[in-house]
Amino acid sequence: MKESISEKYYRLRPLIKEGDLILFHGKKALARTIQESDSDAYLNHVGVVGEMGKALFIIDSNANGVHPERLSERVLSYDNGDFIILRSEKSNYAIQKAFSKLMKRQESIKIKYDFKNGFIALINRWFKTKFKTKLQSDRNICSMFVLPYALELEMVLPLENMNNLFFPQDYIRQLNNAIIIE
Repeated sequence: MKESISEKYYRLRPLIKEGDLILFHGKKALARTIQESDSDAYLNHVGVVGEMGKALFIIDSNANGVHPERLSERVLSYDNGDFIILRSEKSNYAIQKAFSKLMKRQESIKIKYDFKNGFIALINRWFKTKFKTKLQSDRNICSMFVLPYALELEMVLPLENMNNLFFPQDYIRQLNNAIIIE
């Protein structure tokens, strides 16, 4: 019998640490739309793990903007879903430096979810069109919010055509210096 997402989380919880990426497989409408539009996608959301005291948080871009939430609560909200952890192979110093940059960016500007560019990117992937996206510093989809962090740590390689937005499954397709924890 396949373990539930909560069983998986409690099994992996001692291994998860600040700076890890957490990628989700959800089953709600937007998650299914991302999966259908992105041909072979299993994953449809990504965030970075932060730690305060002994509590873990996810910092990501979602419909409510960019802000931290308790990781355990977010994981459990993916009822019947799944997740994987990506860990950088860089030094703790490099991870902390990149994480600090990400947090400063998040604190310096109120980032809202970029529904428009996300929709355009889904159309481009679904229909193989090339409508242009216009990125803005105060709007991001989850995978684009995390991308500068992942690129700095060389966890992923950039897409050949960066006119397309990076999507959660691209973190696996473009995997570079990172390990997968399942």
